[in-house]
Amino acid sequence: MRPFLLKTLCALSLSSVMSLALADDPPARVGRISTVEGQVLVRSGDGEAQDALLNWPVTTDNHLSTMRGAQAEFRLGAVAVRLDGDSELEVNQLDDDNFKLHLSYGSVSVRVRNPDALRGFELTTRQARITLAQPGWVRIDAERQPGASVVSVLEGVADVDGGTASITLLAGKSAELTDDEVRTGPLQRVAFDNWPEAVPVATPALRYVTEDVTGYEELDRYGSWQDDADYGPLWLPRTVPVGWAPYSDGRWTWVAPWGWTWVDNAPWGYAPSHYGRWVLVGSRWCWAPGRERGRIPWAPALVGWVGGNHWQPHGQRPEGRPGQGGIGWYPLSPRERYVPGYRVTPEYERRINRIADGRRPLPYERERRDGLSMLPGDRFGSHRTVDVPRGSRVTLPAPQLQNMPLTTAPPPAAGWQRPQVTPRREIETRVWNRRPARLHTEAPEVAQPQPDWHANAPAPVMNPAAPRPPVARPPFVRPPIVTAPPAPAMPAAPPVPPTPQMPAVPALPPVHNPMAYPRRERERELRDERAQEAPQRWERERRREPQAPSSSPAPAAPPQPQPQAAPRAIMQAPAVRQEQRIEREPREGRELRRPQDMRQQQQ
Repeated sequence: MRPFLLKTLCALSLSSVMSLALADDPPARVGRISTVEGQVLVRSGDGEAQDALLNWPVTTDNHLSTMRGAQAEFRLGAVAVRLDGDSELEVNQLDDDNFKLHLSYGSVSVRVRNPDALRGFELTTRQARITLAQPGWVRIDAERQPGASVVSVLEGVADVDGGTASITLLAGKSAELTDDEVRTGPLQRVAFDNWPEAVPVATPALRYVTEDVTGYEELDRYGSWQDDADYGPLWLPRTVPVGWAPYSDGRWTWVAPWGWTWVDNAPWGYAPSHYGRWVLVGSRWCWAPGRERGRIPWAPALVGWVGGNHWQPHGQRPEGRPGQGGIGWYPLSPRERYVPGYRVTPEYERRINRIADGRRPLPYERERRDGLSMLPGDRFGSHRTVDVPRGSRVTLPAPQLQNMPLTTAPPPAAGWQRPQVTPRREIETRVWNRRPARLHTEAPEVAQPQPDWHANAPAPVMNPAAPRPPVARPPFVRPPIVTAPPAPAMPAAPPVPPTPQMPAVPALPPVHNPMAYPRRERERELRDERAQEAPQRWERERRREPQAPSSSPAPAAPPQPQPQAAPRAIMQAPAVRQEQRIEREPREGRELRRPQDMRQQQQ
């Protein structure tokens, strides 16, 4: 029982040690800035932002920011990530199994050609999380419209998870996501989509290297391939200066956790500087990727270091103070093993030196150390980025080269090396909706060109989804990009006393001005007078009696009851009185008489 227990404890301890050792290996994949147009800034963690350069390495905790009107692109194997102007992108995690990006604001375009690159790929915004179900091409716009993210699928199929629903977008469709709803509609193309693709469909380089070798697309444009009996496939650059050697035209920069990393000035210099080996065939430098086609870990620079701060070659004084020691480096050949200057496991070191395994050494390769470049040792201890001019090449006799002491990469200055696990900027934790059943969009439609988002293009008409209660979220604040120390604060201005307010003026009734319209006023007075006198005048006419022609008084007739007139409105005009006429039977000389005359005749 005891031997079994001891074996179990030993197995557990060994597995724990192996897991800790594997955790110490740095990522085997690192991106590369392949295009820079305008002002583009790159920042590592909480460090200062600096101008992005061609072939600059992109890894975890890097921030890329573009100013208005600028554009940038970085590649990771067969994945191309393009950033439009006025945008900020953060690389949250980049290693062997994960490639996670976060778009704070702006527009980003992602194109994936290799199905293997889909593993672990994820892009998030404040409102959505996007993954690809197959190789394709998507464009994401964040905060172009405040509080909204728009996902457009140009090729392939994308899965979009929002706060209210999970949908699957086909090519030719787009989705607008907010905190309350998800709306889908047809794709609206913008000017950012017209960026030409630099990678041709048929690439001869893929016959010799895999798509995991970042920068392979530049090899066919700037060089040619040939097969060699001793080294296998070789790549030869077409145009190089006289006396050129690898790792002689560029700069050294400190990148954690690898240390000093080479950044080449040539547009094709990324893949030959971080993969494979260099070999001098005759008088021409050739790059040997190796015979095996497999994933090889990325290396900061495949060089050997010689010299030291207290050593300099006899008769040679590198640029710097007299008597100052120099540090040199030379490209490793296929037969030489690369010894990393950072913590790795034996398995990692075996993988990175797989190109040198199984080869017999050639006589003329022994201790040649061709292509030596040197700089004063104090350069690496006083700067974080060290420029290497073309005149840094050193030519020494073969015996002296063989006697040069080997060394490791120079240490950085105090405070430069950041820990491997660094606290990154905390992004708002969002519980994404992963429903078993996704909403699938309809068949793709023909995309119509539309103006760019910067031109305030109208949003497409989309189908509203079921809303949900609003989620409390702090307002989006675009973080400022600080490239220089802030200006000193100005003293506060003295407070200004408030202006006393005057009391409110009471509202007065409108004043009637009779002189403004005299004619209208006179007409109104006459109309009122006639309205007042009309009842009296009507009563007098009603009671008026006719007078007899004789002087003798006539007996008074009994009063006849008279019909009472109906009351009339004051403003109503009197009706025309109709006199009663009596018509006698027709005869000669007929005459019409009034009733008054008839009564007088009878009397």
